[in-house]
Formats: sequence, structure tokens, C-alpha cells
Amino acid sequence: MSTETATSAGATETSVIERFSSAQVWVHGVLAVSIFVLYLTGLPMTFSDHLGWLFAIFGYGNIVTLHIVAGVVMILAAVYYVLYLALTAGATGRWRLPSLPSLSNVKEAIAYFKWVVGRGEKPEAAKYNWLQKAEIWVITVEFSLLIITGLLLWFRGVFVSPEFRAMLGGHEPVADVLLLIVRDVHVLIALTALMGTTFHLYMVNVKEKYPFNDTMFKGTATAERAAHHWKKWAKDNLESVPDHPETKSPDKRTLVGVTLALMTFFMLIMLATLFASVLSPLPTREYLVALSFDPLTQGVTSIVFFIALNVAVLVLVGSLIAICYGLVKRVRGDYE
Repeated sequence: MSTETATSAGATETSVIERFSSAQVWVHGVLAVSIFVLYLTGLPMTFSDHLGWLFAIFGYGNIVTLHIVAGVVMILAAVYYVLYLALTAGATGRWRLPSLPSLSNVKEAIAYFKWVVGRGEKPEAAKYNWLQKAEIWVITVEFSLLIITGLLLWFRGVFVSPEFRAMLGGHEPVADVLLLIVRDVHVLIALTALMGTTFHLYMVNVKEKYPFNDTMFKGTATAERAAHHWKKWAKDNLESVPDHPETKSPDKRTLVGVTLALMTFFMLIMLATLFASVLSPLPTREYLVALSFDPLTQGVTSIVFFIALNVAVLVLVGSLIAICYGLVKRVRGDYE
């Protein structure tokens, strides 16, 4: 669907295509807010030595409760969206989602890499290009696993129940190890998903529309942006595709700086995750599985991780404010 805005002279100014429905805008907003709150409450529970100041301000019990509430909100929003997609598909008869990957996306990815190295033309993308589809489904799988492991941790009494231990033949250490595995998997996936979320923010706010992408709040995209990023989709929805697509982007120095900062952030967060979960001390030992000291809390490296984790909190707070700002503007009708 596309609409056109008329100028005072009666000519057509700019065509606008509906990219997201109102339901999709609000589901995305609720999911984003709940996810950022989950990270802001989950990080101090995982890295209490570096982020304990959050407990001092808000209280440990309040942070745990808020983490659970945000998790429940995320689950409810996800369930609602699945039902919305099913009902919409049933009403329209279109059961194939635009975000589902296909063989054409593999060909598109190959063509894209050829274009990057100067061996061909840039492939025309449909509503979602190959990288966006990859993002969508990686994030979907990650957060599905987070929901499962999160529920197991919430109802962790199952692991210490006499019935469960009896099923294991009375081997209590096995039940304890299983609980530790669930905890470690939850932490690993959560921090991996944090990197994926950060990459998503980078792609939509730096690569796609710099410095702030309001498409997910408006629900629409201009013909120029559609022609630049999703040309095949623009051709299918517009009578004519603009000759000069919008190409606003940061300068090379900014782009290189942001990219390097992002890669450094990814590396530090992943190392911190490994030290906090996989390589953390076992209940029966006082030392790490692979190291004789804890880099998270000892030596110069502890300062590096302290800075990285607190920067992560600041980025999450900024992202949460940006999401709320966009949703408030939509409620006020600023995007109409």
C-alpha cells in the first residue's frame, strides 16, 4: 500500500509505503522495551561485582521482580504476535510470511558479496533483504531459548524437588549440575543476543537511516528509502521508482569508529560472559575451570570489564529512552 502527499501547488510530493502495520509497531515497541529492561536487570544479576551499584539504588529484590515482570510481558507480546500473524494469514489467505527465508535469499547474499568486492551489481531486495531475514530468525531462536531457560530458572524448585531427584536415581549432584547448565545456557544466549540486538541497532540506525531510524514508529517508509534499500519491494508497490534514492549515511570516519567500537564491545562482552558462566568456579572448587584467577574481578582486566559493562548499561538506558521517545511521539500523533 502506498499513499502520496500533495503539495500546495497540487503536485505530488513524496510517495509513502506502509512497511509495518499498527499492531506490528506496538508489538515491536513492547518487545523492545521489555528486552531492554531484561538486560538492565539481568546484567547486574550476572555481573554483581561491576554493576552492584544498581542493587544499591533499586534493591536486589526489586530488580529480580522487574526482571520477571519484563520476561512475562515479553512472552505475552510474543504470543499475541504469533496469534496476530496466524489470524492475518487466515483472513488474507497469504500464509507465507515476508520474513521467511528462501533459496532466493541465498542467491541474493552471494550476489551481495560479489557487489561488495566489485564483481557485480547490487541485488534488488524484497521487503526484507537476506541480512534482515537472518537477523529476524536468529533473534527469534535466541529469545525462544531464553524464554525456555528463563522459565526453568524461575521455577527452579523443580530441580530440587524429591520427584525430580528420584527420576535421576537419587543423584543430587546431577540435578545441581543440570541447574547450573540451564543457568549458563541462559547467560550465554542472553549475552549473545545482546550482541545481536546491538548489531540490529547498528544496522537500522547507522547503515539504514542515520542517525535515528523512525520507520518502526511511523510504520511507513518514503519511496526514496524504499528504492534505496528494498528496490524490488518498491517496484511492486509504487507506480514509479525514484531515480535518486535517499542515501544519507555517516561519513567514513564515523562509520569506521562506530564499527571498531562495536567489535571491541562484542569481544569484551563475550569474554565477560565466558568468565561469568562457562569458566566460572564450580560449586566444589574455588578456582576457575581453565584459569587460576578470575579476570573479571582481579587484575587490570577487571577495570576493562568494569568500563565495558557499565558502558553497556548506558547504551541500554539510551536505547530504552529512544524507544519510549518514539512510542510517545506515535501516541501524540506526530507521525501522522
